[in-house]
Order: sequence, then C-alpha cells, then structure tokens
Amino acid sequence: MAFFDGQPWERIFTMDHLKRRSTVVEGIISEFQRGTRDSCINNDSDGEEGAKIFKILETAAEPEVLMAEMTSEQLASFTSYQAKLEAMRQSDLQKSIEMALENAGLSTREVTPFMRVRVVGLTCKSYEGKIHHKDGLITIWNPTEKQKQFELVEGQAYVVAGLMPLNSDSNTLYLQARGSSTKWNPLSPLAIEDFGPFSNPRKSVLLSNLGEIPLSSEFDIAALVVYVGEVYTTAHQKKQWVFVTDGSVSELGSEEASNSLLAISFCVASVDDSYAPVNYSLKGSIVGFVNLIKRAKDQMNHLWVAEATENSDYFFSFDLPHCLHLKHAAAYAERWAKTSNLTIEKLKEKVLFIIGDCKG
Repeated sequence: MAFFDGQPWERIFTMDHLKRRSTVVEGIISEFQRGTRDSCINNDSDGEEGAKIFKILETAAEPEVLMAEMTSEQLASFTSYQAKLEAMRQSDLQKSIEMALENAGLSTREVTPFMRVRVVGLTCKSYEGKIHHKDGLITIWNPTEKQKQFELVEGQAYVVAGLMPLNSDSNTLYLQARGSSTKWNPLSPLAIEDFGPFSNPRKSVLLSNLGEIPLSSEFDIAALVVYVGEVYTTAHQKKQWVFVTDGSVSELGSEEASNSLLAISFCVASVDDSYAPVNYSLKGSIVGFVNLIKRAKDQMNHLWVAEATENSDYFFSFDLPHCLHLKHAAAYAERWAKTSNLTIEKLKEKVLFIIGDCKG
C-alpha cells in the first residue's frame, strides 16, 4: 500500500490563485484612489454641515488656519463627516473588489481535499488457480484526520468497505470513496499469515542501480539538486527540468559516468507566467523525491530520465514516517556533496552544455 496525500501540485494552483487575486485587488485599489473621492463627495448631501466644511477646507489655501477658527460644534460635525466618508469609501472599495474578482472568476476557489491509496489484492496461500496481479488506486475524497494521520499505514493489510468502482485498465482498478463512509479494518497478524507476500516496503534507489528499475515504474530517490531549469510552456502546460545527482557514481571518467545524472520532468497546467513548478532555490539542496516514474534513458546525452506526475512529491525533511526510507541516502548525498565541489561543477557544466546554455 502506498499513499499520495492530496495533490502535490495543489500548492502551485493555490499560490497562483492568490497571486492573481492580489493583482486584481491592487488594480482596483489604485483606480479607487484615483477616482472615488469625487463620487463620494458628489453623492453626499450638500445640505450637511460637515460636507460643506469639508468642501471649504479642500479648496482653501490654508485649511489649518480655518480649522483653528472653527467652533467645537463645527469640528465635531467635520470629524463626523470624515468618518462617514471613510466608511463610504471602504464600502465602495469592498464592493468594487468583490465585483472585479467575480468578473475575473477569482471570487472563490473551492477545493475538495483528497488522498490516493495504491493497493494490491491479497491471495490466499491455499489458492491453486492462476494468479492475476492487479493494482488498485483508491481516491478518498475528504479523508478524515484519522485516515490522514495514523489510521492508514503503508504495508498494512485491510478489509475495506464502502468503495465505489470507477473504471479499470489492464493493470489498475480505479476506485473512489468518501473518507467518513469508508471503513478500513486492519487484518490481525494471525489473519495475514493466511495470505501470500503482498507488501514491498519502500526503499531508496541510487543512480548507480537505477538500471534495475523497470521502465514506467515508480521509484524514490534522495539527491543533490545540481540545476533547476527554466520554465517553458507547451500545449497549455508549464514544464521544467530539474537535474540531480546522488554521489553513488562519483568517477566521471569511468564507464558508469552516464549514470551520474538524473533529469526529472515537472509538468503542470499553465498558470501565471511568473510561477515555476519547482522553485529555483532548490539548487544545491538535498531533496527527497517520491513516486517518480522512470522513463527511457537519454542515450545521446547519457542521462537517466524520470517524470514527476500528480502523485509525485518532493521534500527536505527526512524524519517523517513516509520518507524515513530516504534518510540514509540523503545523509550520504549530503556528505558526498561537501567534499565533491569539483565533480558537482563538472556535472553542472554538462547540464549547461546539454540545454544549450554553455558559456564556454
């Protein structure tokens, strides 16, 4: 059993949504400051004493002198009008912002939280027929806090109730469920003994043995980010390449030199032009990547290639339960990076040459 908690790219769309809202709001405030004052005054009653005083002071050459000569009643009337005028301005501003956001389709953004669970079926040891191995991918909408925090554990076997089938292909059965209505009852250790092996614990993959992973299979890796590529747009999608190494192949002159770099492709729906799927600050950091998909090797450039899908994620802390399996590899990569500046520079030069940005 493997977990994909929500959609990792959701943070990208959330930040883009907020940024677009901010742009609209700033534009309305700027327009409001340039043009609203006159409309507020003109809409006010000309017979109100505070309004009359306000207009006199606004056109006076020395308003401070006039205010010093006012009676307390006139000052009170003026102050009351100022407060009323400010309230009117704020109300008009709020209405203008709400209308502009609604017209731009940015008034609200409702997001339903979900998590995905990849499962495999269990086969009794006593079963003598032909075994058809097939995975299941369960999307749990509105998962409960118990399910997200501790109820569901990778490697544990469950009896599940409340699932609804969606569709299937040759390898995967797709199902969905509502968090509160789905029951996950763990099997006891005694009951599990009646079934054949079903769990393959997560493990960290090194670049030196990435060749052992079948194409289109998922894998996890902890590595040093050598280079974060520029974002480019194609077919309404934003794409970005990230190049990493892990120190498991350190001799660049050896026959294994082509195993020393992994290029990871990130792709999301095209959003704000200034936003990148992967932050450029990742360069030089040790990062854990999970649920990457292995793609065909770039033989011309001697690069391993992987794809980050909506089920992929990356993180910097290796103490959480779902990333403990990368902790040792991350520590090794960090130690290697501290003493391998020259090698890392050579790898960066290789990347720059590949992407056509070589300055030398």
